[in-house]
Amino acid sequence: MRLILITFSFISIILSTSIWAATEGPATVYKITMTQIELCTGAPLADEHDTTCTGSVIVGTGEKTFNITSVSAGLEVGSWLSTAGLPMGVTFTHAKPTIKREIVFKGTVDAEAIGDDSQGDANYCYCRSESDSTYNSTAGKYKSLQYGVCEDTEALALANAEENTFYVGTDTSNGTTICANAACDSASNGTTGYSKDPTGEDYKFGLAINDPDTSTDTFNMIFKLENPYTVGLIAPKITLAFGTSLAAFAEEYSDGSCFMDFFYPQSTISITE
Repeated sequence: MRLILITFSFISIILSTSIWAATEGPATVYKITMTQIELCTGAPLADEHDTTCTGSVIVGTGEKTFNITSVSAGLEVGSWLSTAGLPMGVTFTHAKPTIKREIVFKGTVDAEAIGDDSQGDANYCYCRSESDSTYNSTAGKYKSLQYGVCEDTEALALANAEENTFYVGTDTSNGTTICANAACDSASNGTTGYSKDPTGEDYKFGLAINDPDTSTDTFNMIFKLENPYTVGLIAPKITLAFGTSLAAFAEEYSDGSCFMDFFYPQSTISITE
């Protein structure tokens, strides 16, 4: 059995919302569920949503959840991967992970760190995740930005942050609901645009990310290997590392009210013998 060295650093995001200048903060829980990882001999990359993987060979399959804030996460992912049967002499240049759109995390964000109190706030807002927060039943889980709770101090936000489930959205021009309360019912705060676009970022954020419709529960991405790898006789080693210091995303949209989302995986992927 051959093992491949893949180094993942889950740190930042490809998400942008059309009208919000959001900021980031740490996550203390960040659970992703992988369903598959493929190695590719090439990727056409016709546009930022083209995740075609040519010469695909699957090296990890079967639904598996990892808390990437855990110190053991690297070992857990490593034990899930296998490269038995990689074709000799073939050169791989890209990787394609497939991940469930349901992400569980707990985090906090200084939601006013980027502003100048432009909301006219009476209180500072440290936005935190809230376990009771959910999506709008009409818009659906893939077209909602879920409500967070504003705390007056960073200490309170860190102490009170709760684990919650969020969802990778489907792109909209102005059809994503901003939740104005935990139930995200009729008190929603209108809508905004939501888009996933890695083209303006460093390649470590991914070269492409697909945009599944609201009936699809997984998404996938294309990453460039740090260096092309040609399969030889020597079995490679596997090492994985994670970081989530900038994994939460939030914005205060009115005095004392914020929405929260998450940053997508940033990865560097290497294969060495």
